[in-house]
Amino acid sequence: MDRRDIFKKHATLFEPTPLELSELEKDEPRVSFTVLPPDGISEGRQSRVSILEYTEQNTTRQVLFKRMGAGKQLSLDTAKSLESRLIPYRDELARFGWRIPTAYYTRTLLHEGEGQIFSYEQRVGRGDGEKIFGNPEQPNFLRWNIIRQTFETLARYPQSSLKRRQLAGQGVTALPHGLDLKLANVVPDIDGTLYFVDLFGPKEIDEQGRWRTYRPELDSLPKENLLAVCASREGTILRFWRLAETIWSKTLKVGIEDIRRGFLEFLDSLNLPSEESDFIKQQIATGYPWLDRIYSEQRV
Repeated sequence: MDRRDIFKKHATLFEPTPLELSELEKDEPRVSFTVLPPDGISEGRQSRVSILEYTEQNTTRQVLFKRMGAGKQLSLDTAKSLESRLIPYRDELARFGWRIPTAYYTRTLLHEGEGQIFSYEQRVGRGDGEKIFGNPEQPNFLRWNIIRQTFETLARYPQSSLKRRQLAGQGVTALPHGLDLKLANVVPDIDGTLYFVDLFGPKEIDEQGRWRTYRPELDSLPKENLLAVCASREGTILRFWRLAETIWSKTLKVGIEDIRRGFLEFLDSLNLPSEESDFIKQQIATGYPWLDRIYSEQRV
């Protein structure tokens, strides 16, 4: 069994592999960790994540152990370059109102023949947005809280940081950076405060409106299409809401129109420019043809 087969065997598992545990022991030779079940954590496309628990002065603590880029066949130099942009990207998102968990320590290494970033991060909440929306026992007010905080943060971007541009055949309001904004990447803490938890790969944009780092190993969409859904206000809202209403309606077996009515009322309360809100409403009413067109143009 070669290395790729070994990775595939573990790809859907959250429990660290023996080789990952050996690297963990190099970082923390004196601390004994227990790997907890991945309660509340959705499986990611670009990282493997485990919950580790340890005891310090009779107090039990938890930390997230991330292996960014696992299985993506990144070179060591590419992984190092991506790691160097994590802090600048984190700082920029925080300036625009996103709450980001603390990254205690990261290091880049050549692991199983590919570049990976091992990261130890603060654990917030007890379930990401995808798990909450997909759990019929969760109350609707928790779902609306996720929707509200996500879109209010987008609506508060200073006008000076935004500009209109054409992306994927549509005039949209471009953001100063990209966000992989989906349900699995937002986590409400115990007090309801929402965190954005996935910074890999960092979606920075340069002065010319182009991706600072774009890696075909990480993203299947062409560059402009990725800008449309991750770096425009209309694209991020439409992508996030379509995911939310789809999972929500399936979970509770209710009509999408009932959920959609409440969202459209909330959308009006954001006071977005009419060119944005009108386009969002039109796309929702007609079944998201712009998103469908963007996602149909996969990188070959």
